[in-house]
Amino acid sequence: MTNGARAWLGIAIVTVVTVLSALVGDTGAIAVARALDDLGTGLLAAVAVFALVIYAEQRDVPLLLVGVGSAAFVVHETAVALVAIVFAPVTEGWLRLQGFAPLTGWVVLLANLIAVVPWQDRRGREPVRPAVVVAASVAGLIALDVVAVFLEPTRFASGPVNLGWLGTTAEVVLVVGGVIVAARSLRWGGRFGWVAGAGTAIAILGLAAVGAQKLNGDEALRLISRATAGSTGLTATMLLLFVVIGLRLQSTRLRRASDRAAEVMEGRAEIASIVAHDVRGPAGTIRSVAGSLRTSYGRLDDAQRLEFVGMIEQESLRLLRIADQMSLGLKTDAGTLAFRRTDGDLEGPILQGLHQAEVGQREVRLALEPDLHAPVDDRWIAEAVRQGLDNALKYSDDDDPIDLRSRHDGAEAVVEIEDRGPGIAEDMREQVFEKFCRWRPVGYEDRPGSGLGLFIVRSIAREHGGDAVVAAAPGRGTILQIRLPLEDVS
Repeated sequence: MTNGARAWLGIAIVTVVTVLSALVGDTGAIAVARALDDLGTGLLAAVAVFALVIYAEQRDVPLLLVGVGSAAFVVHETAVALVAIVFAPVTEGWLRLQGFAPLTGWVVLLANLIAVVPWQDRRGREPVRPAVVVAASVAGLIALDVVAVFLEPTRFASGPVNLGWLGTTAEVVLVVGGVIVAARSLRWGGRFGWVAGAGTAIAILGLAAVGAQKLNGDEALRLISRATAGSTGLTATMLLLFVVIGLRLQSTRLRRASDRAAEVMEGRAEIASIVAHDVRGPAGTIRSVAGSLRTSYGRLDDAQRLEFVGMIEQESLRLLRIADQMSLGLKTDAGTLAFRRTDGDLEGPILQGLHQAEVGQREVRLALEPDLHAPVDDRWIAEAVRQGLDNALKYSDDDDPIDLRSRHDGAEAVVEIEDRGPGIAEDMREQVFEKFCRWRPVGYEDRPGSGLGLFIVRSIAREHGGDAVVAAAPGRGTILQIRLPLEDVS
């Protein structure tokens, strides 16, 4: 089941149970009510406890809102019931409050659910404080109770469903608010689909309550009563599933993060091993040349001294390239490279990559399609081109030219680097993109390298929503293709 389909599952369950409750008759509705609504308050209490305990560990704001909203509903309903049992007040104000109390709890719970899906990006903003959420919920309960006592014109003589203008307004709020919760939660999908189910159940409850006031006839009222027999339990069940699945998703994320951390640490250990191996060569050469220069300095003429210094400089640059390559490989593997895509002509970053590559006296033949635009980060596309060129130069003869091309290919822009080397066997064309690939073609086994170049190229391409592949060139050699989407898919 896809993520989008799962998001609708909560609404589907609520709808099916509501329809079945309306159709199964009074006996069936009573069974549904006992199975769901009689447990509704207890389920909401469980939701409150689980959500707030998990929030204390994870600081997941949606859990805070669900937990506080559920707790407000349960505490208010329990407090009203205890007062009725212990003090048994019979004043008109108390009867108004008691008659309106269920709607008070639903409205406050709904207000919290509306905020579960953020109305604006919370990143970079002050975190939501639990005390603020609790204070707002308590203030909402108190305010609605006060309004019910002083303003609600409850007319008990005409039946308990006639709650007056305040009750009707609250019921309409449940309908509209429930629809808003369902619609906004569906847009986020995933676990928020269960919040959408809770919003649907609340909207159905409010709609039924409005209908109960406006419709006449015992059969219509009985139908409405059956349809909403399990509304409280359904709402609580949806929210409990939201909390449980959120906990499971968090556990999965933590496990993945742990696995990723272990993988990165293994990669670092491997990088350290390769660095030690690759650095030993140029470092040993520098030490040997510097020692010879020091002991023989007086017997050397200026030209010979410059030759020794040039060798030290060359090996020093090689050391710097190794360090840069390892650093870039480590950042690429950890996914910490920052990308800023802008729509522009690819010719600029391609030529920049050519300029940065160690071409020397090698011939590079250009065939760049004009006005080939794509949303890319110029810096990293230039880096991918440089890495690809360095790889092609390393594994081909000095007399062979390198072709650097760009072109359209359907919905993609393709950058191609073609060499005249020995080529890559078909069964190795995926392995060469792995980290620290030590495979070398026949005749090039002694070529130095970290095995990170093509890994970096593919990682950069995939960060842009594209890919990097290798194919056999006509005749002999290899074609490296960097494929980039023409539209931003980030």
